[in-house]
Amino acid sequence: MTKLASQFGRALSAELGPDFSTHQVSNDVVFRHLNPSLLSDCFSWGGLNEILSRGSAVPADFFLCAQGKRLPEHQYKTSLDGHQVFDLPRVFALMRSGATLIIDSLDRIHPGVRAATDDVMRITGETAACNLFVTFDDAQAFDSHFDEVDTFVVQLLGTKHWKVHGPSEEFPLPEYGDSDPVNCPETTLFEKTLVPGDVIHVPRGWWHTVRGGGETSLHLTFTFTRRTGYDWLRWAARQALSRAEIRESLDRNASPEAHQAQLERIIEAFLGEAKDLPLSDFFAAERRAAGGRGLASLPWDVSRARPSEHDVVELAPVLPPLIHVAGDQVIITAKDQEFALPAQHHPTIEALITARRLTVAQLAAQAGTPVAAVSALVVALLQCQLVTVSHAGPTHQDIQ
Repeated sequence: MTKLASQFGRALSAELGPDFSTHQVSNDVVFRHLNPSLLSDCFSWGGLNEILSRGSAVPADFFLCAQGKRLPEHQYKTSLDGHQVFDLPRVFALMRSGATLIIDSLDRIHPGVRAATDDVMRITGETAACNLFVTFDDAQAFDSHFDEVDTFVVQLLGTKHWKVHGPSEEFPLPEYGDSDPVNCPETTLFEKTLVPGDVIHVPRGWWHTVRGGGETSLHLTFTFTRRTGYDWLRWAARQALSRAEIRESLDRNASPEAHQAQLERIIEAFLGEAKDLPLSDFFAAERRAAGGRGLASLPWDVSRARPSEHDVVELAPVLPPLIHVAGDQVIITAKDQEFALPAQHHPTIEALITARRLTVAQLAAQAGTPVAAVSALVVALLQCQLVTVSHAGPTHQDIQ
């Protein structure tokens, strides 16, 4: 695994240990406690105030919930110069009345949360996102419910009371599952008031009841979506497109006997292809398609000037790309594309994938390559959107 980006990610990975991914993920409630000071890079009141002061959280999704329902936007937004913006006095009044503020996909707009979310993807190997919940007193945003994704819940500030009840059905999906609160099991498997630094893993489909702990609460929920048999079936169906029986038009007006015959041909063709499609091929295809967030690296994106030895280069794909040497070339596979570079750059690329983020001079030293050659390589990788470049200086991340 490439080096983790955030203090939170490194601490969480160390606390979870190898047993989590082997035995506990999706199967058990897992409780851990991190040093609250390690969460300072993730989010704070200052980060929230900055978002609210902008008047918009786009492209993240900002909303308020109370008593299990999402409140209509007209209750807390107003029009300004043709744009919908937060009406802060109304937002605060609704929160004083018991509404919970929620920002879905906070990782899209906040660098510290983005770094932590990317680390969750590196730890789990799955697609992840992060949502913020802000609660005062003992407010409750949702009735008892389950999520169709696995989660890490991280208490940043204040307290939040959690009850986890377990599942009422196996492996629900957004496309399949009954989340009516009447189905919530009565048994409580885990109950705790979370304090800053507390982290719990709640498996997909496990019901939970959550309310404020009687004071202010900020918590982040990192969701990660594990692949299922349904995902494999959709992928396998695409692989079977080479078979004419799969591409053939369905005969709407045929007889029942003809319909059955065509159905049997389709099933036989699909099974003929699917039996030779192991799960390892599916995971390998996902890895080849993995990319990054498409972050900007101005001025280099436009000027294409070579970065200096003090500038910082960072691997853009969240998961490390696949690389192999073929003759006199090193091939990098990411975003469903292959990028061929002279094989002499192999040590530099390996060093970058391992370290993930370092200065040009540090990369050159680790690869045993001249700074000028590394700087030229970075320009080529930047054009392929495989790295980002930034000026050296203090950031929310370490440059170790």
